[in-house]
Amino acid sequence: PRDLFQVPERASCWLAANEMPEGWAAAFPTGAAIARKSVEMKPGRGLIPDHRLLKRLKCEYEIFQSVEHAIELPAIVAGFATVDEFIKRAQTILQRRKSRAGRSLELQTREIFIEERLVEGTNFSHQPESEAGKRPDFLFPSQAAYQNASFPEARLRMLAVKTTCKDRWRQVINEADRIRQKHLLTLQEGVSEAQFLEMHEAGVQLVVPAGLVESYPIAVQPHLQTLESFIGDVRLL
Repeated sequence: PRDLFQVPERASCWLAANEMPEGWAAAFPTGAAIARKSVEMKPGRGLIPDHRLLKRLKCEYEIFQSVEHAIELPAIVAGFATVDEFIKRAQTILQRRKSRAGRSLELQTREIFIEERLVEGTNFSHQPESEAGKRPDFLFPSQAAYQNASFPEARLRMLAVKTTCKDRWRQVINEADRIRQKHLLTLQEGVSEAQFLEMHEAGVQLVVPAGLVESYPIAVQPHLQTLESFIGDVRLL
Protein backbone atom coordinates (compact mmCIF):
# COMPACT_ATOMS: atom_id res chain seq x y z
CA PRO A 1 0.00 0.00 0.00
CA ARG A 2 1.08 3.55 -0.80
CA ASP A 3 0.85 4.51 2.93
CA LEU A 4 3.95 2.40 3.65
CA PHE A 5 6.03 4.90 1.67
CA GLN A 6 4.70 8.05 3.36
CA VAL A 7 7.24 10.08 5.32
CA PRO A 8 6.45 9.62 9.02
CA GLU A 9 5.25 12.78 10.77
CA ARG A 10 8.04 14.30 12.83
CA ALA A 11 7.53 14.78 16.56
CA SER A 12 8.75 18.39 16.80
CA CYS A 13 7.96 21.29 14.46
CA TRP A 14 11.11 23.23 15.42
CA LEU A 15 12.74 24.27 12.13
CA ALA A 16 16.48 24.39 11.66
CA ALA A 17 17.69 27.43 9.67
CA ASN A 18 18.10 25.32 6.50
CA GLU A 19 14.50 24.03 6.78
CA MET A 20 12.87 27.46 6.85
CA PRO A 21 11.09 28.75 3.74
CA GLU A 22 13.08 31.33 1.81
CA GLY A 23 13.15 34.76 3.44
CA TRP A 24 11.87 33.65 6.86
CA ALA A 25 15.21 34.08 8.63
CA ALA A 26 15.59 37.62 7.23
CA ALA A 27 12.11 39.02 7.95
CA PHE A 28 9.51 37.55 10.28
CA PRO A 29 6.80 35.63 8.34
CA THR A 30 3.13 36.56 8.77
CA GLY A 31 0.90 34.65 11.18
CA ALA A 32 -0.97 33.23 8.18
CA ALA A 33 2.28 31.88 6.67
CA ILE A 34 3.25 30.15 9.95
CA ALA A 35 -0.28 28.73 10.30
CA ARG A 36 -0.09 27.30 6.73
CA LYS A 37 3.28 25.70 7.53
CA SER A 38 1.82 24.02 10.65
CA VAL A 39 -1.04 22.57 8.56
CA GLU A 40 1.53 21.21 6.10
CA MET A 41 3.61 19.67 8.92
CA LYS A 42 0.62 18.31 10.88
CA PRO A 43 -2.04 17.31 8.33
CA GLY A 44 -3.74 15.23 11.04
CA ARG A 45 -5.48 12.86 8.66
CA GLY A 46 -8.10 10.81 10.49
CA LEU A 47 -8.11 13.04 13.57
CA ILE A 48 -11.30 14.76 14.76
CA PRO A 49 -11.26 18.57 14.28
CA ASP A 50 -10.57 19.17 18.02
CA HIS A 51 -7.41 17.04 18.08
CA ARG A 52 -6.24 18.40 14.72
CA LEU A 53 -6.62 21.96 16.03
CA LEU A 54 -4.67 21.35 19.27
CA LYS A 55 -1.90 19.48 17.46
CA ARG A 56 -1.43 22.30 14.95
CA LEU A 57 -1.50 25.04 17.57
CA LYS A 58 1.34 23.29 19.41
CA CYS A 59 3.21 22.84 16.13
CA GLU A 60 2.67 26.47 15.16
CA TYR A 61 4.14 27.69 18.45
CA GLU A 62 7.24 25.53 17.89
CA ILE A 63 7.64 26.94 14.36
CA PHE A 64 7.24 30.48 15.72
CA GLN A 65 9.84 29.88 18.44
CA SER A 66 12.34 28.47 15.94
CA VAL A 67 11.96 31.52 13.65
CA GLU A 68 12.20 33.87 16.63
CA HIS A 69 15.39 32.07 17.69
CA ALA A 70 16.91 32.41 14.20
CA ILE A 71 16.06 36.11 13.86
CA GLU A 72 16.50 37.45 17.40
CA LEU A 73 19.32 35.41 18.93
CA PRO A 74 22.15 36.86 16.79
CA ALA A 75 21.16 40.40 17.85
CA ILE A 76 20.91 39.35 21.51
CA VAL A 77 24.31 37.62 21.44
CA ALA A 78 25.88 40.65 19.74
CA GLY A 79 24.74 42.78 22.67
CA PHE A 80 23.32 46.29 22.97
CA ALA A 81 25.02 49.66 23.19
CA THR A 82 22.32 51.18 25.42
CA VAL A 83 19.58 50.03 27.77
CA ASP A 84 16.99 51.81 25.57
CA GLU A 85 18.13 49.78 22.57
CA PHE A 86 17.70 46.58 24.58
CA ILE A 87 14.22 47.58 25.85
CA LYS A 88 13.08 48.50 22.33
CA ARG A 89 14.12 45.08 21.00
CA ALA A 90 12.49 43.27 23.93
CA GLN A 91 9.22 45.17 23.47
CA THR A 92 9.14 44.25 19.77
CA ILE A 93 9.62 40.56 20.65
CA LEU A 94 6.92 40.62 23.36
CA GLN A 95 4.43 42.48 21.17
CA ARG A 96 4.95 39.99 18.34
CA ARG A 97 4.33 37.09 20.74
CA LYS A 98 1.08 38.63 22.00
CA SER A 99 -0.34 39.42 18.57
CA ARG A 100 0.59 35.93 17.25
CA ALA A 101 -1.30 34.11 20.02
CA GLY A 102 -4.63 35.86 19.41
CA ARG A 103 -4.59 35.55 15.62
CA SER A 104 -3.30 31.98 15.62
CA LEU A 105 -6.45 30.31 17.00
CA GLU A 106 -8.66 32.25 14.58
CA LEU A 107 -6.60 31.29 11.49
CA GLN A 108 -6.34 27.63 12.53
CA THR A 109 -10.11 27.46 13.17
CA ARG A 110 -10.83 28.86 9.70
CA GLU A 111 -8.54 26.20 8.20
CA ILE A 112 -10.44 23.44 10.07
CA PHE A 113 -13.81 24.76 8.79
CA ILE A 114 -12.55 24.61 5.21
CA GLU A 115 -11.17 21.08 5.69
CA GLU A 116 -14.55 20.06 7.11
CA ARG A 117 -16.10 21.17 3.79
CA LEU A 118 -17.67 24.38 5.04
CA VAL A 119 -17.46 26.83 2.14
CA GLU A 120 -16.36 30.36 2.99
CA GLY A 121 -19.06 32.81 1.89
CA THR A 122 -21.73 30.07 1.73
CA ASN A 123 -21.48 28.16 5.04
CA PHE A 124 -19.50 30.75 7.03
CA SER A 125 -18.05 34.26 6.84
CA HIS A 126 -14.71 35.11 8.45
CA GLN A 127 -14.32 38.55 10.06
CA PRO A 128 -17.66 39.80 8.67
CA GLU A 129 -19.44 42.98 9.72
CA SER A 130 -22.64 42.18 11.64
CA GLU A 131 -23.57 45.77 12.49
CA ALA A 132 -21.66 49.01 11.90
CA GLY A 133 -18.38 48.74 13.79
CA LYS A 134 -19.05 45.15 14.98
CA ARG A 135 -16.99 42.27 13.62
CA PRO A 136 -17.49 38.81 15.12
CA ASP A 137 -14.77 36.30 14.14
CA PHE A 138 -17.22 34.01 12.32
CA LEU A 139 -20.86 34.20 11.22
CA PHE A 140 -22.90 31.23 9.97
CA PRO A 141 -24.14 30.62 7.37
CA SER A 142 -22.88 33.97 5.99
CA GLN A 143 -22.77 37.73 6.36
CA ALA A 144 -25.35 37.99 3.54
CA ALA A 145 -27.77 35.71 5.44
CA TYR A 146 -27.24 37.72 8.62
CA GLN A 147 -27.96 41.00 6.86
CA ASN A 148 -31.05 39.62 5.14
CA ALA A 149 -33.89 40.58 7.52
CA SER A 150 -36.09 37.76 6.16
CA PHE A 151 -33.50 35.05 6.97
CA PRO A 152 -34.72 33.24 10.14
CA GLU A 153 -32.77 34.26 13.25
CA ALA A 154 -33.03 30.69 14.57
CA ARG A 155 -30.76 29.58 11.71
CA LEU A 156 -28.00 32.12 12.41
CA ARG A 157 -24.92 31.37 14.52
CA MET A 158 -21.83 33.32 15.50
CA LEU A 159 -18.52 32.09 16.87
CA ALA A 160 -16.06 34.29 18.71
CA VAL A 161 -12.52 32.98 19.16
CA LYS A 162 -10.47 33.87 22.24
CA THR A 163 -7.39 32.02 23.49
CA THR A 164 -8.36 32.93 27.06
CA CYS A 165 -11.80 34.08 28.12
CA LYS A 166 -11.68 34.74 31.88
CA ASP A 167 -11.92 38.53 31.61
CA ARG A 168 -12.76 38.97 27.94
CA TRP A 169 -15.90 36.90 27.37
CA ARG A 170 -18.20 39.89 27.97
CA GLN A 171 -16.92 41.49 24.74
CA VAL A 172 -18.72 38.72 22.85
CA ILE A 173 -22.20 39.66 24.13
CA ASN A 174 -22.50 42.69 21.83
CA GLU A 175 -20.98 41.21 18.68
CA ALA A 176 -24.08 40.19 16.65
CA ASP A 177 -27.41 41.68 17.76
CA ARG A 178 -29.66 39.24 15.84
CA ILE A 179 -28.12 36.16 17.50
CA ARG A 180 -29.26 35.57 21.07
CA GLN A 181 -26.89 32.71 21.97
CA LYS A 182 -23.24 33.55 21.32
CA HIS A 183 -20.75 30.71 20.84
CA LEU A 184 -17.22 31.27 22.14
CA LEU A 185 -14.31 28.98 21.23
CA THR A 186 -11.54 29.13 23.82
CA LEU A 187 -8.37 27.32 24.87
CA GLN A 188 -8.89 28.47 28.45
CA GLU A 189 -8.16 25.53 30.74
CA GLY A 190 -11.08 25.61 33.14
CA VAL A 191 -13.31 28.34 34.55
CA SER A 192 -15.07 28.21 37.91
CA GLU A 193 -18.67 27.03 38.19
CA ALA A 194 -19.68 30.55 39.26
CA GLN A 195 -18.10 32.14 36.20
CA PHE A 196 -19.55 29.49 33.89
CA LEU A 197 -23.02 30.18 35.31
CA GLU A 198 -22.53 33.90 34.71
CA MET A 199 -21.59 33.21 31.07
CA HIS A 200 -24.53 30.86 30.62
CA GLU A 201 -26.99 33.42 32.00
CA ALA A 202 -25.57 36.05 29.62
CA GLY A 203 -26.25 33.71 26.66
CA VAL A 204 -22.65 32.62 26.01
CA GLN A 205 -22.09 28.96 25.05
CA LEU A 206 -18.50 27.80 25.52
CA VAL A 207 -16.92 25.70 22.76
CA VAL A 208 -13.87 23.86 24.11
CA PRO A 209 -11.63 21.44 22.15
CA ALA A 210 -12.21 17.86 23.30
CA GLY A 211 -8.71 17.52 24.78
CA LEU A 212 -9.31 20.41 27.22
CA VAL A 213 -12.81 19.57 28.49
CA GLU A 214 -11.46 17.65 31.50
CA SER A 215 -9.76 20.80 32.85
CA TYR A 216 -13.26 22.16 33.67
CA PRO A 217 -15.24 21.38 36.84
CA ILE A 218 -17.15 18.08 36.55
CA ALA A 219 -20.49 19.92 36.92
CA VAL A 220 -19.61 22.18 33.96
CA GLN A 221 -18.27 19.55 31.54
CA PRO A 222 -21.68 18.28 30.24
CA HIS A 223 -22.59 21.88 29.27
CA LEU A 224 -19.52 22.47 27.08
CA GLN A 225 -19.63 21.95 23.34
CA THR A 226 -16.71 20.48 21.41
CA LEU A 227 -15.55 21.96 18.11
CA GLU A 228 -16.64 18.78 16.28
CA SER A 229 -20.14 19.09 17.77
CA PHE A 230 -20.35 22.80 16.86
CA ILE A 231 -19.36 22.05 13.24
CA GLY A 232 -22.06 19.34 13.16
CA ASP A 233 -24.68 21.86 14.29
CA VAL A 234 -23.54 24.42 11.71
CA ARG A 235 -23.88 21.84 8.91
CA LEU A 236 -27.58 21.49 9.78
CA LEU A 237 -28.25 25.22 9.23
